[in-house]
Amino acid sequence: MQSKQHGWLKFLVGWLLSALVVASGGIPSQAQTVVSYYPQTGHYLRGAFRLFWEQNGGLGTFGYPITEEYIRNQDGKVIQYFERARFELRTVGSEFVIDLGMVGADFLKVQGISFPRIEEPAVVSNALRYFPETGHTIRGAFKTFWETKNGQILFGYPLSEEFNELFPDGKQRTVQYFERARFETQPKGTSLGLLGRALAPCQQVMPRPANNPPPNPLPEGNKEGCQTPDASVNLGGRVYPEVSAPGTTLGFEARGYKAGELISLWLNVPQPDGKTKPRSLPYRATAAKDGYVLIGFRTETTDPEGNWSLVGQGLESKKVVLAPFRLKYQP
Repeated sequence: MQSKQHGWLKFLVGWLLSALVVASGGIPSQAQTVVSYYPQTGHYLRGAFRLFWEQNGGLGTFGYPITEEYIRNQDGKVIQYFERARFELRTVGSEFVIDLGMVGADFLKVQGISFPRIEEPAVVSNALRYFPETGHTIRGAFKTFWETKNGQILFGYPLSEEFNELFPDGKQRTVQYFERARFETQPKGTSLGLLGRALAPCQQVMPRPANNPPPNPLPEGNKEGCQTPDASVNLGGRVYPEVSAPGTTLGFEARGYKAGELISLWLNVPQPDGKTKPRSLPYRATAAKDGYVLIGFRTETTDPEGNWSLVGQGLESKKVVLAPFRLKYQP
């Protein structure tokens, strides 16, 4: 049996200190020398978390960052959520260690769901693998995905068998829960579920402005401040088409605003240095009686290619919706 220590990767202290500094009070803070801003979600990535993200699959595995680094109230650890994962920083002796949070187990706990162990199959083949640690198996496409993606470290042991789950869009998908992930069948193959989005503290998800990263990990804060719609955030706003050429008229839709409130709108425009610059639209939208917003806007023919986003903020509710899209010159 392999140790649960496979849930983290060690970084030699001499290497990691090039990416970390120690703030007053002994709380680690990421150095400012290499900082990326992701307008798709409005958050930054840097330092040790960035190294781990880049070296273990990056966007395809973990998704975009959806919080800043923050200090978790319960244990003082530095935490950062991604769409599909949670990174946790701690020290073991003289070494810094990054743990992948148990988002699969945590999500099931929040939902009040558990799965009974099954007996080890009498006949085990290369198409099936049984884990006595949790009493579950993996097989088929999920087994291949787990084994080719360093599954012991990144995903942990299975917590369920495969089963069909009904999603909010009304579609059923085959899923399987693991300690640190949920596998899902998609038209293009196996992907990871957005459990980070489901678990991230609501007060940390609010998008932040470009070109102004916080100098240190933030305090976690109090979630009671965002349990009302006035402080809610929806990263699921939509710009369509999602990919278009500069100079195209696009649509933006979102829900959840107050009836009749005005919506301030601006674009996050990518710059040559990798940063973004806000550009306000010359008008405001008005939410319908059911809080729905649908508008059109046009990019300019001289606009740069790259990852853009449109942000809509309700002037009364303060609700923020961020919708990513991409500009690309057509061949």
